[in-house]
Amino acid sequence: MTTVHIPVMLNEVIEYLRPQPGQTIFDGTLGGGGYAAKISELIGKDGMLIGTDKDAEALQRVSQKTFVSNTRFFEKGFGEVASALADASIQTIDGAVLDLGLSSDQLDVSARGFSFKNREEPLTMSFISRDSEERLTAQEILETWDEENIADILYGFGGEQHSRRIAKQVVAVRAHKRIATVGDLLDIIDASVPVGYKHRKTHPATKTFQALRIATNQEWKELQDFLDAILPLLAPGGRVVIVSFHSGEDRVVKHTFKQWQVEGKGEILTKKPVGPTDEEAKQNPRSRSALLRAFQNQ
Repeated sequence: MTTVHIPVMLNEVIEYLRPQPGQTIFDGTLGGGGYAAKISELIGKDGMLIGTDKDAEALQRVSQKTFVSNTRFFEKGFGEVASALADASIQTIDGAVLDLGLSSDQLDVSARGFSFKNREEPLTMSFISRDSEERLTAQEILETWDEENIADILYGFGGEQHSRRIAKQVVAVRAHKRIATVGDLLDIIDASVPVGYKHRKTHPATKTFQALRIATNQEWKELQDFLDAILPLLAPGGRVVIVSFHSGEDRVVKHTFKQWQVEGKGEILTKKPVGPTDEEAKQNPRSRSALLRAFQNQ
């Protein structure tokens, strides 16, 4: 399958990551390989690109690409950065990059219910594409979690103002039928929110889908695991670049970078988050909410 992923803020990522010939760089969210291809080109044949992705299908697609540098890719979450480097027999890296958003492939062709465009897709929403005992699905959350917990994740991870109404409707519906497809969830949201909410610029299901995806994949825990692990793995002067799409994730990155700087561990390179250019936001609407922050190790 040909990838359709468009890397978000590629020029800005490269500007702040500043990959150099012969360096070793970690790309924790390989996705469609947009960042990886450019980084590989810049670090050259003497460089090493270490990459991770939980999505086996994404790994298969990116592994079929040709890279200039040496590469080692692993089916892991980016929170397992230390494990990935150990598996590659690498002790330190010169830079690390994360794109915390979904790839275009996951939204458009994964058939896992990340998007509300196809009502027949199953409500999986897991980056883990293989069968796994560890895999949690959005369907499982909706069909087994109690009403209060569902409401809490919709509000906490998505900022959904009608979280209580949606959670109540979820419990009412699951009493007599499965909530197994995108269409099932869309019908619940449609029955829960006010008429005016359905005619806003943003689709009324956007925040609910975002919240369920974050909860299903424990994305905030993964981010914290990465931040807890990365500094000791960075060479002096090494850089971390993180592109987030959610105010909560951006807040975690902002506060962590600030704490590192206060502790004398390095320097924040982005005094304010960097967003996409107007041209990119117009050409790739999915980039509009992207925020980039960068930090340089001491």
